[in-house]
Amino acid sequence: MGADVVSSAAQAHEQQGQDALRDEVRRVTTLLRSIEDPTPHAVGRWNLGEVAMHLSQAWLVVPGLARRDLSRAREILPHLVGDSLIEDMGDLGETTVLGVSSDPERNPSVLADRIEARAHEYLSECAGADPDAPRPWLVHGVTVRRSTLTYHLLNETVMHGSDIARAAGRAWSIEPAHAAMVWGRFIVPVLQALDPRALVDPDRAAGLRVTYDVRIRGGDRFHFIFTDGMLRIEDPSLGPVDCHLSADPVAMLRVTWNRQSQWSAIAQGKLLPWGRKPWLGPRFRALMRNP
Repeated sequence: MGADVVSSAAQAHEQQGQDALRDEVRRVTTLLRSIEDPTPHAVGRWNLGEVAMHLSQAWLVVPGLARRDLSRAREILPHLVGDSLIEDMGDLGETTVLGVSSDPERNPSVLADRIEARAHEYLSECAGADPDAPRPWLVHGVTVRRSTLTYHLLNETVMHGSDIARAAGRAWSIEPAHAAMVWGRFIVPVLQALDPRALVDPDRAAGLRVTYDVRIRGGDRFHFIFTDGMLRIEDPSLGPVDCHLSADPVAMLRVTWNRQSQWSAIAQGKLLPWGRKPWLGPRFRALMRNP
């Protein structure tokens, strides 16, 4: 009976993720088809067309991980590592840049067609699949649940849809429920699957022992436990907490991916620390490093 309940809950979560993904794919492809100029700067070193290309390639790689077949991705990245993409998280930036530069297509409408077709194929393959089945992730040797890949795609589509809209000067909003799903069902599971030091800033976290109670408004709650450069994430327990952090899901997602300053989010009440050591709240984001 217990296993049936767990399976039913996993299926319900997976359906939520798929529904959110369909909605975001519709939004981003509609946006791309309304844009003619791919050249405005978008984020980092990429312009709008390059971000759209990267998103289309995410829709090539992540479904390949789900089906355990990266043959299509190898056409643009021939040096993939085994059944994953990279050997180490430090290789991710260079690999994504290489992928984008390997294909010169920048027409937003053409890339919208690619994203739409790949999304349709992926979501069709999700029908009847076990959301808890183990699958390789981007980093060699790291395994996640199949459902985590759905939320990985949701993360890519939500964030890069926002990047594209901003570059094009279009109004855009991130759905709070979708942001909460990304944070609780993609970011946290990946952090739990990686080496405990993989995404922790070694200098800022050295010698530090602190427990954060992170509460995503309208979403999940986790204890982030930093111990001398290592990170462990657990469900809330009765153990001591140094700092509670209440987070608006959209602000938390944007701060996580360096699309918003944490200070503006704090000033707006969207990141609210309290507890025995509330001054540790603003240190939370600095303890983590992006890939």
